[in-house]
Amino acid sequence: MKNSSFFGLILAGGRSSRLFPFNKVLSDLTGSGKSLIQESYSRLGLPASHVCVVTVSDMVAPIAKQLKLPKENFFVDPVRRGTWPAILWAVGHLHKRNPDALIAVVTGDHVIQGELPFRKTMQKALAIAESRPAIVMLGIAPSREPSDWQSFGVYKADDAGAIRDFEEKPSIEQAKRMINSKGYAWNSGMFFFRVSTAEAVLKRYQPVMYGWYLTMAAAITVGNMEQAARIFEQFPEKIPHPLDPSRLVDNSIDYAIMAPLVHRPDPDLEARSVQANGFKWTDLGRWDSLRQVLKADGAGNIKIGKVTMKKDVRGSILVAQDGYRIEAAGIENAVVAFANDEALVLSQAALPKIKEIVSAAQKRPHKVILEEGSVFKVERKGKQLFVSGRNGLIQ
Repeated sequence: MKNSSFFGLILAGGRSSRLFPFNKVLSDLTGSGKSLIQESYSRLGLPASHVCVVTVSDMVAPIAKQLKLPKENFFVDPVRRGTWPAILWAVGHLHKRNPDALIAVVTGDHVIQGELPFRKTMQKALAIAESRPAIVMLGIAPSREPSDWQSFGVYKADDAGAIRDFEEKPSIEQAKRMINSKGYAWNSGMFFFRVSTAEAVLKRYQPVMYGWYLTMAAAITVGNMEQAARIFEQFPEKIPHPLDPSRLVDNSIDYAIMAPLVHRPDPDLEARSVQANGFKWTDLGRWDSLRQVLKADGAGNIKIGKVTMKKDVRGSILVAQDGYRIEAAGIENAVVAFANDEALVLSQAALPKIKEIVSAAQKRPHKVILEEGSVFKVERKGKQLFVSGRNGLIQ
């Protein structure tokens, strides 16, 4: 493929609420010395002129500080509308540069260990997307725990890589059946396609959106960004489920495009897959996901940043942003995170409810978020946080 026709597109608009108070995209959560978006940029192996970021307005400045990209390579969503409208916003801009460009849509907030194997897998996916009218997904070998499957799109491909089944966030019962039948993969959230293929798939499966897209792309081409933004606002956040119109679902590429492309196939369009090979992929969905990436110490603790622990700290995750410090004693199975002038102190058992806990706390002034009924004793002095169990170890 010609480098002049290939663009990497990093998705970086997430709210990161499950990793509060850190912004997942902008933070070093692996101890590598790079933020997750810097890692994503490095993996692409492209010159800055061919790396683009689609994000929201309040993320542009901090991302630009970390990635020295041309200003015109930031595609700022006028409003939040979901991953598929965000991708279309970027596709409209890239259409202006090259109507048949190849695009690698990658995530700005996942951990991938093995840069060179990833790049080889990406090149394989791009070669397929270049040679045929296909949306290519990058698949991950799944775990055998059914509850893990509820966070991902899941698909099954035949030996030639053609996707024959696709389910976004399957139920526990569906996941059990899929595990027993074998051959399924998790959708990594990375996609590879030509601009022209994305437009053809949109026209076939979302004709109303396609009409908006054409008008929006035409406005972008002539530089009328006000009109383009007004059209973008017409894209809905929710759409009818492509297989069950009575249900409203997120306007994601998974629901808007991949599900109908797989289940209502068109002879002129394809859904294809390549499997992750030689690298480890982790979606840091919440704080305990760090255990998949980092090695715990002898007491089962994981720490990042300036963290001091007494010997009676066990099985805990403690993360301090640069410039912040955590001191802990007498806690077990806890999560302590300190960043951006806010702190979070929870038991790991409360992590499934972290979004609700954070959302409720953010409705009132706060500096430290604790779960209701917490047994932690917390004291904060500026950028130092002291955490202990009120009655010895906490569970």
